[in-house]
Amino acid sequence: METNKRGRKSNEIEYEQRIPYLMELMIFKKLSYTEFKETVAKEYNVTTRTAEQWWADIRKRLKERFSQEQEEVLQDQLMRYYDLMEAARSRGNTRVVREVLADLNKLYGLESPQKLDVTSGGEPISINIVLDK
Repeated sequence: METNKRGRKSNEIEYEQRIPYLMELMIFKKLSYTEFKETVAKEYNVTTRTAEQWWADIRKRLKERFSQEQEEVLQDQLMRYYDLMEAARSRGNTRVVREVLADLNKLYGLESPQKLDVTSGGEPISINIVLDK
């Protein structure tokens, strides 16, 4: 699959065995793109171009993994908020209820700013450029 400067190719099995470590470098050690390239190229004796390809592949895999789990995480978080709000309501803790409602508004996107057209009242704007002077 990948070729280093000496022409040795690593096979698919070797590459798949490296994936957990490469993910660890990105997620837990929080290496930047440049740091990742340099570190991986040095550790595995591969070209920087190969390290760049590995970076792109790992990013793609992470995006796929977390996009599938995103809906489940959102539903779990919503259930926790509703449970917390119900417990606070039963104890009469209105401050916590208000804070939970504010957080739910943020999650649902109800708090996003609205665009208001204050100049034309919603009518189309016509621009006339006069060059007679």
